[in-house]
Amino acid sequence: MQTKWIIAIFIVIIFSAIGFAQKQSPCVLAGHPATSGQGESWRYMGKTPPGKAAELFAPEIIKHLAHSSPTFTPDGKEIYWSTTSGENETRKIYYTKYENNKWSPSIVAPFSGNYHDDHPFISYDGKNLFFASKRPKEPSGSQENDIWIADKIEQGWSEPKPINNFIGLWTPTVTRTRQGILTGQGTLYFLDIADGFKRNCGIFRSEFINGAYSTPELLPEQINQKDSLDWCPFIAADESYLIFSSDREGGYGSGDLYISFKEKNGNWRKAINMGAAINTDKQERFPGVSPDGKYLFFTRWHSEPNFHDLYWLDAGIINDLRNSEQK
Repeated sequence: MQTKWIIAIFIVIIFSAIGFAQKQSPCVLAGHPATSGQGESWRYMGKTPPGKAAELFAPEIIKHLAHSSPTFTPDGKEIYWSTTSGENETRKIYYTKYENNKWSPSIVAPFSGNYHDDHPFISYDGKNLFFASKRPKEPSGSQENDIWIADKIEQGWSEPKPINNFIGLWTPTVTRTRQGILTGQGTLYFLDIADGFKRNCGIFRSEFINGAYSTPELLPEQINQKDSLDWCPFIAADESYLIFSSDREGGYGSGDLYISFKEKNGNWRKAINMGAAINTDKQERFPGVSPDGKYLFFTRWHSEPNFHDLYWLDAGIINDLRNSEQK
């Protein structure tokens, strides 16, 4: 009888301890939301996924300073983004990493901080990180806009190199080559000078052929229009759609997100406004889609005060727009 009582008391103690542990708050990381590391809840900094209405993403971390969408490693455990701050809008690339069941504090990436760095994008295979920078190509050289690339190595990323030096790219225009993003096959979409267009810039495309990038082609009038600023491209991994920002007539504000779908014959359809679920009387720009294809990110710029806020919503809006266009 005494043995049975001892066993019963022992069982009560065990279940009480389990219940107490379940009630405890998970580790709260300074500046980051609490994450438990259980299941998939750790993804996206532990944030509750949005629905069809755009919601702020990590405002306590970004703090009105977003100057790009976040870009993710394929496993979702590293997130990079650029911020803008100060009178001269100095831009730096920050990152956070998920390890030991928590997100690290966001800090400036090791390859950023000394120059004007912007628009990071991690390739779909996770092997390369692209970003725009005004750093000099030579120690005593001038600071020029260009796309830079770093390789994924065991301990982070390699020393960045100008993309044309790294993979035989044509010599880019020195003042505007930026906002580079790749398809799953390595085709590069980017912003560069386009004479005769508003602010002399447009969205270009260059294929990776036989170990080098081809001469870039300006995307057609379905996307680039001479009387509008068309920029901030995001291309799908399979190149089936392109999202970009434009201030063309008929929009909601000073810049809206538009989407163009590619037809089976390779032609682009006329870009359409992505609608009131995203666009407002402010300026929406810097679109991006998470590696799992579930969420669409973008920034919204408020001129008064000078806020750059990061938003996200269910990426199902892309298929909704595709289906409505086909009707």
